[in-house]
Amino acid sequence: TKADCSAPVASLPIVRLLTALAVKNRTTLKQGDCKNAFVQADLPPEEETIVRPPIGCPFTPRGSFWLLRKSLYGLRRAPRHWYQLISTILESPEIGLKRCRHDPCLYVGTPVPGKPPIYLVIYVDDFLYFSPDASVERYFESALGAKINVDFMGDAEFFIGMKFDWIIHSDGQVDCHLSQEAYANVIADSMGLTDAAVSPRMTPFRSGFPVDAVPDKEMSDVDRAPLIAKMRSWCGMLNWLSIGTRLDITAIVSLLASHQCRPSPGHLDAAKYVGKYVKATASLGIFFSSRHNSKLEAFVFFPVGQSDKTPLTAFADANWGPQEASRPNESNIREISLNETRSICGHIIFMCGSPIYWSSHKEKRTSGSSCEAEIKATNACAKSILMFRHVLSDLGLIDVSVPTSLYNDNQGAVNWSKTTSTKGMRHVNMQENVVRECVHEFGDIAIFHIPGTTNPADIFTKEFKSDETFRSTRDVLLSPPGG
Repeated sequence: TKADCSAPVASLPIVRLLTALAVKNRTTLKQGDCKNAFVQADLPPEEETIVRPPIGCPFTPRGSFWLLRKSLYGLRRAPRHWYQLISTILESPEIGLKRCRHDPCLYVGTPVPGKPPIYLVIYVDDFLYFSPDASVERYFESALGAKINVDFMGDAEFFIGMKFDWIIHSDGQVDCHLSQEAYANVIADSMGLTDAAVSPRMTPFRSGFPVDAVPDKEMSDVDRAPLIAKMRSWCGMLNWLSIGTRLDITAIVSLLASHQCRPSPGHLDAAKYVGKYVKATASLGIFFSSRHNSKLEAFVFFPVGQSDKTPLTAFADANWGPQEASRPNESNIREISLNETRSICGHIIFMCGSPIYWSSHKEKRTSGSSCEAEIKATNACAKSILMFRHVLSDLGLIDVSVPTSLYNDNQGAVNWSKTTSTKGMRHVNMQENVVRECVHEFGDIAIFHIPGTTNPADIFTKEFKSDETFRSTRDVLLSPPGG
């Protein structure tokens, strides 16, 4: 079965979480690479595997075969065997790490008694790790190197396509800029935009031409097939960029992805425009700092994530109704699709003042009011908060008795979460009750109101008509190299 062959890998939010923790402790992430990973695990007796030797092998008699004792690249269960081997090694008494219950690729432990713990995340045969104490890192490297062939590469530079730029200041403060500049340029080249004229003041949105309003074009299946293939390829590349470091294109990529099955030439033009924006701003990325995030605090007008008991801060928002809200006229009459009227919900979670998780999605069913749309966004944010609270609880880095602050700019949604809603909100689906349970029964979350003009989650909910508003919000969340 798939479960017998699969092996978990680290997720990008967990990598960003570990980066934020390392920077908070004023240290850098270290990187390691296990050599020839898949051939190091032993094959169990019940998986007897016979292979034909390479043609011309001087050590094998003609007409003979090999019985494998070790796993081999290409075997269906090779990833599973490797994961079980590395997990066994990391959890051995000599190393003493413990796997997190809520993320199978995240480990924590105190290999040196009386010293600070070490944190590690693994992605197949590559891994990142850090400890506040350098002696613990040296002990870990020695213990792991004695059990398996590992190349320790010092400070992390590239991991899962993301580039780490570390800045260590003379006063001991540490900054890290996380970006995907090389991949952004690859996307631009694949779209044929190598020599395209771009401006650093561009935005990914074409003002007055929302994606949902792009007219459909009647085409045969044969003529549309190349458009579908190209649209899926471009959306896949842009999506990987958006979930990695470029949260500023998350909303537009989500809108474009909803048209992958039936794109028109206008949708490809919209995707190309996003590619031009990516090319113009390729160096932008997430900035982590052991100092306060002064830009974010100036934007929202209060300190964010400075408490050790509550390192998480979240913002949720929704844009009620269609993106095209202009007044209709007789000269421009078109059919409005059901998908177009659904609201876009978004949220973002900060760890110690730096973004570690964000989301933008259209609701599955049209909301009857802006309050209902905001409730759905807040509820989705509550679920994401719970995931990170569970992980941080496994790491021993959060006081679960202290609620995480969640901010929303709709007073009705805030009141609903506090069970002070009116009878007019009785129609809200029961599945949106997660956030109320988190507030009242379990004390995981505290809901607060924030003005809409200072809600950073606004960037995930609409195609901005004002370039200046988009840039001011984006610059709070992303930075060029060096901050």
